[in-house]
Amino acid sequence: MLPLPDPAASRPLAVTDLRDLGVTRRERAGPLWQPLRRGVLAWHGLDASDPDVRIAAALIGRPEAVLGGWASLRVQGADRLDGRSGPGGATLLPVLLHVGPGGRTRPAPGVAIDRGRLDARDVLEVSGVRVMGASLACCTVAARCGVEEGLVAADAAVRAGLTSPAALACRVRSMGRARGVPAARLVAELVDGNAASAPESRFRFVWVVEAGLARPAVNPLLVDREGLVVASPDLWDPEAAMAGEYDGSQHRELRQHTADNEREENIERLGIAVVRATAIDLWPRRRHLVRRLVDSHSRGMARDRSRDAWGGVA
Repeated sequence: MLPLPDPAASRPLAVTDLRDLGVTRRERAGPLWQPLRRGVLAWHGLDASDPDVRIAAALIGRPEAVLGGWASLRVQGADRLDGRSGPGGATLLPVLLHVGPGGRTRPAPGVAIDRGRLDARDVLEVSGVRVMGASLACCTVAARCGVEEGLVAADAAVRAGLTSPAALACRVRSMGRARGVPAARLVAELVDGNAASAPESRFRFVWVVEAGLARPAVNPLLVDREGLVVASPDLWDPEAAMAGEYDGSQHRELRQHTADNEREENIERLGIAVVRATAIDLWPRRRHLVRRLVDSHSRGMARDRSRDAWGGVA
């Protein structure tokens, strides 16, 4: 077989397209092609778990489908949403397709089907793909996957400028008593576009929903009594003088780790307690993280406030 022309090797293809490219049945069954679903294959070098590959594969041969959920938001510009959850991102959230009551598309591995009716006002086209509007997509993630995943999606959507907290709240009110509305309502109450990543959103979910603490400020500029900016913690509770910091893998790099140590010392010299979390804390050690948050909050509320050396936020 001749080398496959680019960009054919960079996206999933239907069997009919491969035939047009001259790829024989025998070649398609060989090691150079991987099946993604019935009638859809990808070049062996493509990562089948890549979110864009998964979205493209789900849409092939389904012209009636409207992309929903996290995939809709990603196509609209929330490119940090990768459809992953669980420890190490090992769980792949399904790509949601809305096909209407008469749609013939059936569920398949990695694809969820919704046969409900969509109002035309909730559908827009982005780069030739029909997608669900951002506010409804966020509510759909919350209704189908729970508050935590809904918050991750909504934070990313607001950060990308696709929707706003007010628009989300309005959308929730319009849903009446539809299934999943309580989860969507809580997401609308907690959403904050200042969250810089999905793990930060998950950390805030643990902080508020599981530890039961007051909603924190997200990435504020913390100043000392002279008004000089000391740090910008991921989460900040002024009442308990408590900051939360999520450390991703990049924080283990020596230069970053050194900067983190200096920043934490600057925060703690102001009388502020810092609770740090990693991916391990968000998953297998989550209950332990909840206990650490509650304990730190209790100590902060009982502190000698005359020793507070911080001046607020800029």
